[in-house]
Amino acid sequence: MNILAVTSTPPWPPTHGAAVRNSLLLEALTSEHTVDLVTLDAPGTPAVPAPPGVRRVIQIRAAPPTVWRRLRAGWRGGVPDLLVRHGSRTLRGRVQLLLGRGEYGAVHVAQAQMAPVVRDVWTATPRRVRRPRAVYDAHNIEWTLQQGLARASGGLRARWGRRQAALLRRVEAWLARTADLALAASPDDRASLAALGAREPEYVPHPVRLGAACPGAEDRAEHPRVLFAANFAYRPNVMAAEWLFGQVWPGVARQVPKAELRVVGPQSEQLRPIASAQTTLGGVVDDVDLEYRRAWIAVSPTSVAAGAPYKVLSALAAGRPVVARAQGYVGLPADEGIGVTLPERASDFVSAVTKLLTDPAAHDRAASAGFAYVKREHDASIVGQQLQRAYARICAPATSGSTS
Repeated sequence: MNILAVTSTPPWPPTHGAAVRNSLLLEALTSEHTVDLVTLDAPGTPAVPAPPGVRRVIQIRAAPPTVWRRLRAGWRGGVPDLLVRHGSRTLRGRVQLLLGRGEYGAVHVAQAQMAPVVRDVWTATPRRVRRPRAVYDAHNIEWTLQQGLARASGGLRARWGRRQAALLRRVEAWLARTADLALAASPDDRASLAALGAREPEYVPHPVRLGAACPGAEDRAEHPRVLFAANFAYRPNVMAAEWLFGQVWPGVARQVPKAELRVVGPQSEQLRPIASAQTTLGGVVDDVDLEYRRAWIAVSPTSVAAGAPYKVLSALAAGRPVVARAQGYVGLPADEGIGVTLPERASDFVSAVTKLLTDPAAHDRAASAGFAYVKREHDASIVGQQLQRAYARICAPATSGSTS
């Protein structure tokens, strides 16, 4: 079967959670299907090569909308800011042109910001051929994330968050009801999609590529290193960095004077004015997996979240324990038996980080437990099989002349 995939950012290189999920799910699809990709990117970015198995990549470069346009659409126009920021008439035009050829059996739409493409599946498919099945991959339930941001904010930002939550709930409910198949990244998200009207949503966990055995300390930095890897174009991660720098890291540095906090990911360099002592900012790195292996432990200090945190899964796959802020930990088991410690207060976060840096036995137990969990539930080969079964359920062979 031919599949057309549409993403709001390039899946390659996989430098953040959305790209990791998209790249590994598309890789799984190419094992049995022919996949074309249309992806959105910023002007001036290098061309995205077609990786093995992908027939072609069509990269649409579009300038971001002005702040005025975003505010006008979000307050008065009734269009969620998420859709405005990732909207592109050029991308939709190219998708519509491809759909007009009538050669696709399914359209894989990644994330709610690409919602207009699901509508195009209905309107741009020729009547003489069977309509492709629309597959909506919901990395997060976006309206609940905005609701959480509104609660964590005040003033105009809180009002904006509430407005966005209401608009996104309407869009996500339409997507859930309209898509032929809705994919959820966590059991909680699957329940949320069902509540929004999805018919038999499928749980397809975040896939992670990992080895046969838990990595040891071979690649670990000489001195204790704590890693926070995230996309800092995403406001919840900036809020998390502010909390980590201000309320947690000074306490860790006092107790473990040789410890280093390493922060990497898109726009992490912009955190320099607020970064605490003994902190290095790495920006977008060539090999984020190596960053995890170089670290002793990883942290996820986010207090507002949705979906399931890739930063946690990536660390566990690298054999590194995780300390995550309990208020923002969703989508994964809340159990220290998977190598994750969940403090709520800053002082407890300091204690948890310090213990893992100074107690080798506790560190090794957590690392082994975390790797075993990811191997069992999130290995890319296992998740790929789940995705293939989900597609098989809704994508029967096309019959010439069918229109539904």
